[in-house]
Amino acid sequence: MLSILNFQILIIGIVILANIVLGTIIFFHNRRSVTGLLFLLFTLVSSLWGIFNYLSYYLLNTFWLLWNMRLVMFFAIYQAFLFFLLIFVFPKREVKFPKYIVFGLFPLVYIVSLLTLTPYLFSGVRIVEGSPQPVVEPGIIFFALTAVSLVASGIFMMVGKLKMADPKTKSQFQILLIGLMLMFLTIILFNFIFPIIFNITSFIPIGAVFVSPFIICTFYSIYKHELLNARVVATEILTFAIIILNFIGLIFSENIFNLVFRGGLFITLLIFGFLFIRATTKEVDNERQLRDLTSRLKVIDKQKDEFISMAAHELRAPMTAVKGYISMILEGDTGDIPEKARGFLADANNINERLIRLVNNMLNVSRIEEGKMVYQIEDENLSHFVRSVYSQFIPEAERKGLDYKLEIPLHIKDKVRVDPDRIQEVIGNLISNAVKYTDSGSIKVRLVQRREGYVCFEVIDTGPGISKEEQAKLFQKFQRVETNVGKTTGSGLGLYICKLLVEKFSGKIGVESEPGKGSKFWFELPLIK
Repeated sequence: MLSILNFQILIIGIVILANIVLGTIIFFHNRRSVTGLLFLLFTLVSSLWGIFNYLSYYLLNTFWLLWNMRLVMFFAIYQAFLFFLLIFVFPKREVKFPKYIVFGLFPLVYIVSLLTLTPYLFSGVRIVEGSPQPVVEPGIIFFALTAVSLVASGIFMMVGKLKMADPKTKSQFQILLIGLMLMFLTIILFNFIFPIIFNITSFIPIGAVFVSPFIICTFYSIYKHELLNARVVATEILTFAIIILNFIGLIFSENIFNLVFRGGLFITLLIFGFLFIRATTKEVDNERQLRDLTSRLKVIDKQKDEFISMAAHELRAPMTAVKGYISMILEGDTGDIPEKARGFLADANNINERLIRLVNNMLNVSRIEEGKMVYQIEDENLSHFVRSVYSQFIPEAERKGLDYKLEIPLHIKDKVRVDPDRIQEVIGNLISNAVKYTDSGSIKVRLVQRREGYVCFEVIDTGPGISKEEQAKLFQKFQRVETNVGKTTGSGLGLYICKLLVEKFSGKIGVESEPGKGSKFWFELPLIK
């Protein structure tokens, strides 16, 4: 008898824990979901109903047995009501209950639940052939009508929803209907056919087991509809399995010491299991929010790039026209102009040139990032491009009084595969920055071979230098460096374009600098074998 009792306790315990875990998984996945909340409440009420139903067959004191049977009916009416509400809202996350439920069913169920705790339902208990039998009063009719009506309405409503469901949710209702059919078939089989026809009553105490098919199928339906995170579910199932194993050991404890020890361990596992699941759920939620935020940022960044590209296209044409008209005036095509006006026009021309470079940079960034840049790849000596670009900055370097030098070893290997125009753009950008930020001292432009199979271009200046913090921002889009005098210049696109182009040619680009000690910008390209 003891082994049978332990076995029944084990089955009931596993089923109840499983039901609660499934309900908790759904609820904590989306706490604002009405379906999830009602599912959790249904699992909790069903678990309490199962516990008191089991105790009704093993309590010996008639006073406690009477109240236990009343509690079975108390939870049974709420079980039927929650079943009706669950079917009513499934699978919606939000719902507004109609007035007949709020002002009709809620008060009715509340009154019936109070009735179950009075002598008008069960007035006493008698033992018939060793089995407890309640003394039934007329109130049972009111209870039965209410409970049966709620369950029947829920079934009718589910069948109606199944017929009208769209293909996306129809499968969920079909699974729900399967669970409902399994629940009622097992209840009819083990609670009515077996006891009445075969006089087998040993299955009646484990009535909670017969509710499990509906709970499991409902969980699966919500799982499919809500698309729960697999990692969270796996964590919860693993935690549940560990708790179940400990619970089995608790049931079969051989002495009081093991019982107390395993009981404490069981409670500890429940607490830490809940915390572990909650932490995992929070981590997954944070990852999902981060992914959503990243997706939105990508969309915004794409929209920004499209706007910049469109604006640049619209700006380039009028600025090119302005450049042409200013050049014509400076060259005397409109007649002689005063020297003072010529100075103003020269300044306006320089400003216009800066705007054109900015617009071109924006267009280049957009084309490179979208893969629309057309490259004319050729095999050329890098020194040829370096000499050409170097000579363009001689006048500016001499004007500032800089010691401007070019160093290219005589027999250096520098044959590379690049787009001539684009690589000259990179070289010009690096030299231009050096000339711009170096007010005195020297600038050295050179080619070296720092490692086998590569040629390296370097621009070394004695300018203000760049801090480690600012170096981390270089070669990023719209990132600019603040000089030692607090002046921030440039669009923040030049070095970013250089990086994209050098990487396009399978190279690397970088900087070495310290504040007050100048800077060395470099890039290296693989040699043609």
